[in-house]
Amino acid sequence: MEPQDFAGQVAVVTGAARGLGQALAALLAGRGARVFMVDCDGEGVLLAADAVAAQGGRVHAVAADVTSESALADLRRTIVVEAEGRLDILVNNAGGWRYGSLAEITLADWDWTFDVNVKSVFLATRALMTLMIERRYGRIVNIASSDAYRPKTKLPHYAAAKAAVVSLTKSIAEELAPHNVLVNAVSPGAIATETAKRQGWLQDRIPLIPVRRAAEPEDIAEVVLFLASPRNRFVVGECVLANGGMLMI
Repeated sequence: MEPQDFAGQVAVVTGAARGLGQALAALLAGRGARVFMVDCDGEGVLLAADAVAAQGGRVHAVAADVTSESALADLRRTIVVEAEGRLDILVNNAGGWRYGSLAEITLADWDWTFDVNVKSVFLATRALMTLMIERRYGRIVNIASSDAYRPKTKLPHYAAAKAAVVSLTKSIAEELAPHNVLVNAVSPGAIATETAKRQGWLQDRIPLIPVRRAAEPEDIAEVVLFLASPRNRFVVGECVLANGGMLMI
Protein backbone atom coordinates (compact mmCIF):
# COMPACT_ATOMS: atom_id res chain seq x y z
CA MET A 1 0.00 0.00 0.00
CA GLU A 2 1.01 3.58 -0.56
CA PRO A 3 1.75 5.60 2.58
CA GLN A 4 -1.42 7.71 2.28
CA ASP A 5 -3.95 5.10 1.15
CA PHE A 6 -6.34 6.24 3.88
CA ALA A 7 -5.93 10.00 3.47
CA GLY A 8 -9.13 11.80 4.43
CA GLN A 9 -10.79 8.68 5.80
CA VAL A 10 -12.20 8.33 9.30
CA ALA A 11 -11.79 5.12 11.30
CA VAL A 12 -12.94 3.69 14.61
CA VAL A 13 -10.80 1.03 16.29
CA THR A 14 -12.15 -0.59 19.45
CA GLY A 15 -9.92 -2.19 22.06
CA ALA A 16 -7.27 0.34 21.06
CA ALA A 17 -5.44 0.86 24.35
CA ARG A 18 -2.76 -1.73 23.64
CA GLY A 19 -1.67 -4.67 21.51
CA LEU A 20 -3.31 -5.23 18.14
CA GLY A 21 -5.75 -2.36 18.58
CA GLN A 22 -3.00 0.17 19.18
CA ALA A 23 -1.00 -1.21 16.24
CA LEU A 24 -4.05 -0.91 13.98
CA ALA A 25 -4.66 2.67 15.03
CA ALA A 26 -1.01 3.58 14.50
CA LEU A 27 -0.90 2.09 10.99
CA LEU A 28 -4.19 3.67 9.94
CA ALA A 29 -3.14 7.06 11.28
CA GLY A 30 0.29 6.72 9.72
CA ARG A 31 -1.36 6.21 6.34
CA GLY A 32 -3.56 9.25 6.53
CA ALA A 33 -6.70 8.24 8.42
CA ARG A 34 -8.22 10.13 11.30
CA VAL A 35 -8.70 7.50 13.99
CA PHE A 36 -11.03 7.32 16.96
CA MET A 37 -9.26 5.02 19.42
CA VAL A 38 -11.87 3.47 21.71
CA ASP A 39 -11.32 1.46 24.88
CA CYS A 40 -12.95 0.95 28.28
CA ASP A 41 -9.51 1.63 29.81
CA GLY A 42 -9.63 5.42 29.72
CA GLU A 43 -6.12 5.99 31.02
CA GLY A 44 -4.66 3.31 28.76
CA VAL A 45 -6.29 4.64 25.60
CA LEU A 46 -5.12 8.16 26.37
CA LEU A 47 -1.54 6.93 26.66
CA ALA A 48 -1.88 4.90 23.44
CA ALA A 49 -3.35 7.88 21.59
CA ASP A 50 -0.54 10.11 22.82
CA ALA A 51 2.00 7.61 21.45
CA VAL A 52 0.30 7.57 18.03
CA ALA A 53 -0.07 11.35 17.98
CA ALA A 54 3.63 11.73 18.79
CA GLN A 55 4.33 10.03 15.44
CA GLY A 56 2.16 12.58 13.64
CA GLY A 57 -1.13 10.67 13.59
CA ARG A 58 -4.53 12.34 13.89
CA VAL A 59 -6.28 10.47 16.69
CA HIS A 60 -9.02 10.91 19.25
CA ALA A 61 -8.96 8.91 22.48
CA VAL A 62 -12.45 7.80 23.53
CA ALA A 63 -13.08 6.06 26.86
CA ALA A 64 -16.15 3.92 26.19
CA ASP A 65 -17.58 0.51 27.04
CA VAL A 66 -18.48 -1.02 23.68
CA THR A 67 -20.91 -3.44 25.34
CA SER A 68 -23.07 -0.43 26.29
CA GLU A 69 -25.66 0.95 23.88
CA SER A 70 -25.61 4.36 25.55
CA ALA A 71 -21.81 4.60 25.36
CA LEU A 72 -21.93 3.73 21.66
CA ALA A 73 -24.66 6.31 21.06
CA ASP A 74 -22.33 8.86 22.66
CA LEU A 75 -19.51 7.69 20.38
CA ARG A 76 -21.75 8.12 17.35
CA ARG A 77 -22.58 11.67 18.43
CA THR A 78 -18.88 12.39 18.90
CA ILE A 79 -18.15 11.26 15.34
CA VAL A 80 -21.01 13.39 14.02
CA VAL A 81 -19.58 16.46 15.79
CA GLU A 82 -15.84 15.87 15.35
CA ALA A 83 -15.82 14.27 11.87
CA GLU A 84 -19.06 15.72 10.46
CA GLY A 85 -20.66 12.29 10.49
CA ARG A 86 -18.10 10.68 8.22
CA LEU A 87 -17.06 7.12 9.04
CA ASP A 88 -15.25 4.92 6.53
CA ILE A 89 -13.79 2.13 8.68
CA LEU A 90 -14.86 0.25 11.79
CA VAL A 91 -12.52 -2.34 13.28
CA ASN A 92 -14.24 -4.35 16.01
CA ASN A 93 -11.12 -5.42 17.88
CA ALA A 94 -12.32 -5.33 21.50
CA GLY A 95 -12.15 -8.75 23.13
CA GLY A 96 -10.71 -10.81 25.92
CA TRP A 97 -10.64 -14.16 27.65
CA ARG A 98 -10.69 -15.78 31.08
CA TYR A 99 -9.13 -19.22 31.43
CA GLY A 100 -11.19 -22.10 32.73
CA SER A 101 -12.27 -25.64 31.90
CA LEU A 102 -15.92 -26.50 31.33
CA ALA A 103 -16.33 -27.35 35.02
CA GLU A 104 -14.57 -24.18 36.18
CA ILE A 105 -16.31 -21.55 34.05
CA THR A 106 -18.87 -19.53 35.99
CA LEU A 107 -21.97 -18.06 34.40
CA ALA A 108 -20.41 -14.64 34.97
CA ASP A 109 -17.32 -15.76 33.02
CA TRP A 110 -19.52 -17.02 30.18
CA ASP A 111 -21.60 -13.85 30.01
CA TRP A 112 -18.56 -11.55 30.19
CA THR A 113 -16.80 -13.49 27.42
CA PHE A 114 -19.76 -13.26 25.05
CA ASP A 115 -20.38 -9.62 25.94
CA VAL A 116 -16.87 -8.39 25.25
CA ASN A 117 -16.25 -10.56 22.16
CA VAL A 118 -19.66 -10.82 20.44
CA LYS A 119 -22.10 -8.31 21.91
CA SER A 120 -19.54 -5.55 21.31
CA VAL A 121 -19.41 -6.39 17.58
CA PHE A 122 -23.20 -6.45 17.30
CA LEU A 123 -23.75 -3.20 19.18
CA ALA A 124 -20.89 -1.20 17.66
CA THR A 125 -21.83 -2.23 14.15
CA ARG A 126 -25.49 -1.41 14.68
CA ALA A 127 -24.70 1.95 16.27
CA LEU A 128 -22.31 3.11 13.54
CA MET A 129 -23.32 1.38 10.32
CA THR A 130 -25.82 4.07 9.28
CA LEU A 131 -22.98 6.58 9.01
CA MET A 132 -21.58 4.33 6.27
CA ILE A 133 -24.90 3.44 4.66
CA GLU A 134 -25.78 7.12 4.26
CA ARG A 135 -22.61 7.66 2.19
CA ARG A 136 -22.80 4.29 0.44
CA TYR A 137 -19.28 3.39 1.47
CA GLY A 138 -17.73 1.57 4.39
CA ARG A 139 -15.42 -1.21 5.50
CA ILE A 140 -15.98 -3.20 8.70
CA VAL A 141 -13.43 -5.74 9.95
CA ASN A 142 -14.13 -7.93 12.96
CA ILE A 143 -11.33 -9.61 14.88
CA ALA A 144 -12.14 -13.27 15.46
CA SER A 145 -9.54 -15.93 16.33
CA SER A 146 -8.06 -19.16 15.03
CA ASP A 147 -9.48 -20.64 18.24
CA ALA A 148 -12.92 -20.41 16.61
CA TYR A 149 -12.00 -23.42 14.46
CA ARG A 150 -10.54 -25.87 16.97
CA PRO A 151 -11.22 -27.31 20.42
CA LYS A 152 -9.97 -25.29 23.39
CA THR A 153 -10.26 -27.23 26.62
CA LYS A 154 -9.22 -24.28 28.80
CA LEU A 155 -11.07 -21.67 26.74
CA PRO A 156 -14.29 -23.27 25.47
CA HIS A 157 -16.33 -20.12 26.10
CA TYR A 158 -13.79 -17.95 24.24
CA ALA A 159 -13.63 -20.35 21.28
CA ALA A 160 -17.43 -20.41 21.11
CA ALA A 161 -17.60 -16.61 21.27
CA LYS A 162 -15.09 -16.18 18.45
CA ALA A 163 -16.98 -18.76 16.35
CA ALA A 164 -20.03 -16.58 16.90
CA VAL A 165 -18.06 -13.59 15.59
CA VAL A 166 -17.27 -15.53 12.40
CA SER A 167 -20.96 -16.38 11.90
CA LEU A 168 -22.17 -12.88 12.78
CA THR A 169 -19.70 -11.41 10.31
CA LYS A 170 -21.25 -13.38 7.45
CA SER A 171 -24.80 -12.35 8.33
CA ILE A 172 -23.91 -8.67 8.68
CA ALA A 173 -21.89 -8.84 5.46
CA GLU A 174 -24.86 -10.09 3.45
CA GLU A 175 -27.12 -7.36 4.83
CA LEU A 176 -24.72 -4.46 4.29
CA ALA A 177 -23.05 -5.41 0.98
CA PRO A 178 -25.82 -3.86 -1.16
CA HIS A 179 -24.94 -0.52 0.47
CA ASN A 180 -21.26 -0.89 -0.53
CA VAL A 181 -20.37 -1.54 3.11
CA LEU A 182 -18.06 -4.57 2.96
CA VAL A 183 -17.77 -6.65 6.12
CA ASN A 184 -15.09 -9.25 6.80
CA ALA A 185 -13.17 -10.79 9.69
CA VAL A 186 -9.60 -11.76 10.49
CA SER A 187 -8.77 -14.76 12.67
CA PRO A 188 -5.29 -14.31 14.15
CA GLY A 189 -3.23 -17.03 15.73
CA ALA A 190 -0.70 -16.34 18.47
CA ILE A 191 0.24 -12.65 18.67
CA ALA A 192 3.26 -11.48 20.63
CA THR A 193 1.43 -8.78 22.57
CA GLU A 194 2.66 -7.64 25.96
CA THR A 195 -0.26 -9.46 27.58
CA ALA A 196 0.63 -12.74 25.86
CA LYS A 197 4.26 -12.36 26.86
CA ARG A 198 3.28 -11.82 30.50
CA GLN A 199 1.05 -14.89 30.49
CA GLY A 200 3.96 -17.05 29.35
CA TRP A 201 2.25 -19.36 26.84
CA LEU A 202 3.86 -18.13 23.63
CA GLN A 203 6.97 -20.32 23.83
CA ASP A 204 4.84 -23.47 24.03
CA ARG A 205 2.85 -22.39 20.99
CA ILE A 206 5.71 -21.39 18.69
CA PRO A 207 6.92 -24.97 17.89
CA LEU A 208 3.41 -25.65 16.51
CA ILE A 209 3.60 -22.72 14.06
CA PRO A 210 5.24 -23.57 10.71
CA VAL A 211 6.91 -20.15 10.44
CA ARG A 212 8.34 -20.77 13.94
CA ARG A 213 7.36 -17.45 15.48
CA ALA A 214 4.34 -15.66 16.83
CA ALA A 215 2.86 -12.76 14.90
CA GLU A 216 3.81 -9.23 15.75
CA PRO A 217 0.71 -7.02 16.10
CA GLU A 218 1.70 -5.24 12.89
CA ASP A 219 1.62 -8.56 10.97
CA ILE A 220 -2.09 -8.92 11.70
CA ALA A 221 -2.75 -5.21 11.30
CA GLU A 222 -1.49 -5.32 7.70
CA VAL A 223 -4.07 -8.01 6.86
CA VAL A 224 -6.81 -5.94 8.44
CA LEU A 225 -5.70 -2.85 6.55
CA PHE A 226 -6.19 -4.46 3.17
CA LEU A 227 -9.75 -5.52 4.05
CA ALA A 228 -10.41 -2.01 5.40
CA SER A 229 -8.96 -0.22 2.37
CA PRO A 230 -10.51 1.06 -0.87
CA ARG A 231 -8.41 -1.59 -2.62
CA ASN A 232 -10.73 -4.22 -1.23
CA ARG A 233 -13.64 -4.09 -3.64
CA PHE A 234 -14.84 -7.69 -3.77
CA VAL A 235 -13.97 -9.57 -0.56
CA VAL A 236 -17.17 -9.85 1.46
CA GLY A 237 -18.19 -12.07 4.37
CA GLU A 238 -14.84 -13.84 4.59
CA CYS A 239 -12.74 -14.70 7.62
CA VAL A 240 -9.04 -14.56 6.82
CA LEU A 241 -6.86 -16.93 8.84
CA ALA A 242 -3.57 -15.29 9.81
CA ASN A 243 -1.75 -17.77 12.03
CA GLY A 244 1.60 -18.54 10.43
CA GLY A 245 0.29 -21.81 9.04
CA MET A 246 -0.65 -23.33 12.41
CA LEU A 247 -4.20 -23.94 11.21
CA MET A 248 -4.78 -24.60 7.53
CA ILE A 249 -8.38 -25.20 6.50
